Amino acid sequence: MFDDERIDPSYKDYVYQFRSLSQKELESFPRKFKYGYFSTTIAVDTRTYMQYLTSKLCLNGVKFLKKKLHTQQKFVSEHAEYEIIFNCLGFGSIEFCHDTKMVPIRGQMIRVKAPWIKHFYYTDDNCYIIPNINTICLGGTRQKGNSSLELCDKDKQDILNRCKELCPSLESASIEWEWVGLRPHREPIRVEKETIQPSANDEKNIIIIHNYGHGGNGISLSRGTCMHAVDLLLNSNSTYYIKSKL
Repeated sequence: MFDDERIDPSYKDYVYQFRSLSQKELESFPRKFKYGYFSTTIAVDTRTYMQYLTSKLCLNGVKFLKKKLHTQQKFVSEHAEYEIIFNCLGFGSIEFCHDTKMVPIRGQMIRVKAPWIKHFYYTDDNCYIIPNINTICLGGTRQKGNSSLELCDKDKQDILNRCKELCPSLESASIEWEWVGLRPHREPIRVEKETIQPSANDEKNIIIIHNYGHGGNGISLSRGTCMHAVDLLLNSNSTYYIKSKL
């Protein structure tokens, strides 16, 4: 919902049950909006989803190794046995690739118990109320350049005030837990192929497919950018050198 007049979004024909809110529906909220729309879409509880993906990969023979990585050149020189590398390091790419275009966008949210909330709400000042599996997610903040992972009481109160103004019944909701995270933002998102040599004396080329910088849209864009990244590998000559665009 928005405080000013808007035209329908470009994706209106691609989401289920899209329609503009009626004047009566807009006036049903304590805060007066000038435009809004309704649609049916998918909500992903990322913690559960990531556990599912990890389990699925393990069942297919993928091995996970937790290790501190430094620079891209150092990594390939120490692991010349690899022929293909997918770089999905997010903020790790700042050090790994010397990527200065990566910027944190700090987000803080609150999980509450409010089982009577059945719909999601989102306003143009980044206030959102999103039902998840066991809780309702209240947010949020979009603080570009802020890398603090400390909970902020001021942000917490601001989130609660905005969400309760939008949906007064949240006054009786109990707080379960809070969270701060950093969105790995980059303009543009980096999905590209790079070919490098492990060392000056090594004629072998190693292909690196970069796929990072999705900001707060990682889950939404994950399938599309993943398919694009694989396509870069499969539908190009693996010996062809593409210079990095950093």
